[in-house]
Amino acid sequence: MTAIIQETQKRPSTIEPYFRELYEQIVQEMPKVDPKLLIRIMMFEVSLKNYPGPDIPHVHLDVYYKDGVDLRQKQEEGRDKYPIEITESRWGERVIFSGLMGIRHVEKVCSDPDILKVEGKAVPNHN
Repeated sequence: MTAIIQETQKRPSTIEPYFRELYEQIVQEMPKVDPKLLIRIMMFEVSLKNYPGPDIPHVHLDVYYKDGVDLRQKQEEGRDKYPIEITESRWGERVIFSGLMGIRHVEKVCSDPDILKVEGKAVPNHN
């Protein structure tokens, strides 16, 4: 058994280079957003199509803006544009976007040039 594991570890994966290429392209396209979050959202979009109900995940984005940006204004602009919950964090250092969002929605939210970085989480179940 150990010999099989060692042999498998020596052989390069045939699909790993494709994943690395995809990962690098995601980082290039959206450098301010956590690439693992984007991949997770896309994976949920693919898998949720097989079940009844919404085919997009519930996403929680922590959006950090450049110094000097009025977070209350960003919050109001977001509320005018998107049908999701948008609030300022308790300590006033970021704006939180939370709701059903697919990758296209996340791309729109994250296209603001005032954004420094975006972190968050995505779950398949809906509140």
